[in-house]
Amino acid sequence: MVKNLDMKKFLFVLQALLKFLLIFFAVFIWARYFIRQFWLSFVVALSLTFAIDFLTRFVGKKLNKRKELKVQEKEEAEDLFLSIATQEKSLDFYLKLAKSRYKNAKKKEGFVEIEHGENDKVILYPFLSFVPLNSNDLAKIISCVQKENCQKLVVVCGEIEKSTFSFAKNFEMKILLLDKFQTFISLYKEYDFYPEKTLVVKKDKKLAFKELVAFSFNRARAKGYIISALILFLSSLFIRPSVYYCIVASLLLVFALVSFVNPFYNVKVSNEVL
Repeated sequence: MVKNLDMKKFLFVLQALLKFLLIFFAVFIWARYFIRQFWLSFVVALSLTFAIDFLTRFVGKKLNKRKELKVQEKEEAEDLFLSIATQEKSLDFYLKLAKSRYKNAKKKEGFVEIEHGENDKVILYPFLSFVPLNSNDLAKIISCVQKENCQKLVVVCGEIEKSTFSFAKNFEMKILLLDKFQTFISLYKEYDFYPEKTLVVKKDKKLAFKELVAFSFNRARAKGYIISALILFLSSLFIRPSVYYCIVASLLLVFALVSFVNPFYNVKVSNEVL
């Protein structure tokens, strides 16, 4: 276990060093193009590399956290919608959710009614269909709740057709349409009240374009990019490069950097099956 930990640290340091060198090579080639003196271009490139490396680490951590959170929440929202939509007593869940904050919430035929005051009534209507909510569906929902004289109608559903939002503006009552992701954020997460997850949405395989990108930026191809870029880099030590030369070298270094450090294109496959 200790050996594995030491090896991980070593690989992490090696990866960070290679990333730093790739950035330096790319910056140095452009520095040599604009600055005649070799040592001055070297110092400028080294300084810029430190700055770029720091910024990419700082910004990258924040972006990765946000992206991971958003992806996780989206997957969670899909799983929860699939689970609640296939339950027999799904309306009971929304009643409990409403009662967690409003004790006067009550269940009616197909929806939950919440009275905040004499002239302040809200209806929570679950439309748990795997077909996107359209204008015709919304018209039927409004017809069902019209006799309740509510001031606000909240419809939670899986997906919503764009035209439905425009249609909803034709009515005097306030209508709020929430798809499964917005329901997760605005209701489940806000109320800290989640349905039981009984099913998980199976993810489809990505399309051929993504496979092509994964093939092009796999770690196995990083070596070729690095060797080609190093040849151009070594040439820049003796002659000032042209713009075309700088662009090609920069692209090769970027490709090498993406291929080597991006874990998305370097999926580890375990040899141990059982």
